[in-house]
This record gives sequence, C-alpha cells and structure tokens, in this order.
Amino acid sequence: MPNEILKLSVWGILIFLIQIAVAPLLEIKGIKPDLLLIFVIAVTIRRGSYAGLAAGFAMGFAQDLVSIGFLGVMVLAKSTVAFWSGKWLENRDIALSPLGWLILIIIAALSQGFLVSLFVLQGSQVSLINNMFYSVIPVSIYTGIIGFIWALAPLGRHQAARPTSLRIRRKG
Repeated sequence: MPNEILKLSVWGILIFLIQIAVAPLLEIKGIKPDLLLIFVIAVTIRRGSYAGLAAGFAMGFAQDLVSIGFLGVMVLAKSTVAFWSGKWLENRDIALSPLGWLILIIIAALSQGFLVSLFVLQGSQVSLINNMFYSVIPVSIYTGIIGFIWALAPLGRHQAARPTSLRIRRKG
C-alpha cells in the first residue's frame, strides 16, 4: 500500500507539472483541459471514493497554490466531485468503458465548474449562466475528450478497473 501511494504521488506531481507546462499549449480560444481532474477521476475509478477524495484534495490544493483565485475553492470542488463519483461507482460496481470515461469526466468537469463558479462569481458582474455556457461547458467537453484519449491509452486501461471498496470482505 505505501508503495502504491508513493507511485500515485509521483504520477500526481508529474500530471501537475504537465498541467502547468503543457496545458497552456493545448489552449483553444482560452479553453484549457483540466488534466488534474482527469487524474483525480482515474484515481477514484481505480482506488475508490476515499482515495479519490485524497487525490482531489492534493491536486486541488496544488492548483489553488499556483492560481490567483480563492484558496480552497479547487480543493473543495475536486474533493467533492471525486468522492461522489467514487460513491456512485462503488454503489454500481461497474467497469467503465472509454465512452463511460468520457461521460463521467464531462459530468465531473461540469460539476466542478459549477461549484467553482458559485464561489468565484459572488459579487461579480458575470452571470452564472453566461459562465456555464462560455467557460464551464467548453472546458468540460475538452477535458472529456482528453479523458477519452487517456482511457484509450494503455495507462488508462489499467485505471479502468472496478473501484476497490473499503468494505471488509469475509473469507470463506
């Protein structure tokens, strides 16, 4: 278990550095994919809701530290989305296809964008509806497409396993 935590931590740091260095190069008319959310959902799919919660906290905190926005907003959004995605998957005990990844990541990105918008747009002249249509939905679709490609890659196939439940199973 500690070995896997170390491995996920190294992957998380690598994805974070890629998000900082490469995502701006993937920008299309101000829209960048959220590679950190894809990683958090991948951890959630593979290890369950509590591991996703921890990954969401770590990636959200790292993202908050380098952004100029409100500290804690991305922590809250990524952790919440990861935990509830994991709970939903654990209750269904299903394996996701690449199309399932696409749908899950788009829904997760929409949920994250909505949560962030609720905090960031307080007292702003920008309406929630405009922000959703011009920013959150395009980012969600773009992130979903990148997540779909991730799911098709050999690394993504390993992470498309059923989520592990933290319930204790009886032997016998």
